[in-house]
Amino acid sequence: MMAEAPLLRPKLVPHSRYRWDAVRQSHQLVFPEGLLVLNETGAAIVERCDGRTLSELIESLAELTPQHPPLEEVVAFLARLRDKGLLVEAASPSEATRTGAAEP
Repeated sequence: MMAEAPLLRPKLVPHSRYRWDAVRQSHQLVFPEGLLVLNETGAAIVERCDGRTLSELIESLAELTPQHPPLEEVVAFLARLRDKGLLVEAASPSEATRTGAAEP
């Protein structure tokens, strides 16, 4: 079985969202069926799943800390979130323009 290609523009699905739970002092990815508790690195990655390109996401992680996770680990994490139905491929800005959607 071939592995799926990595998401090039990862974006959270509309029914999921990142939040900081101040009571539990934890990063969370919340969705209708439950929630995932994230570590600092996972939270940093999820917060950047806004439709930017994978390379932009990696660059912003590198700016955040010199000990950013290796590309392979980020891609594997994103693939697990996609497999859980929490991430999709965002339309590129040019595709959004062609379909009549407004650019951010």
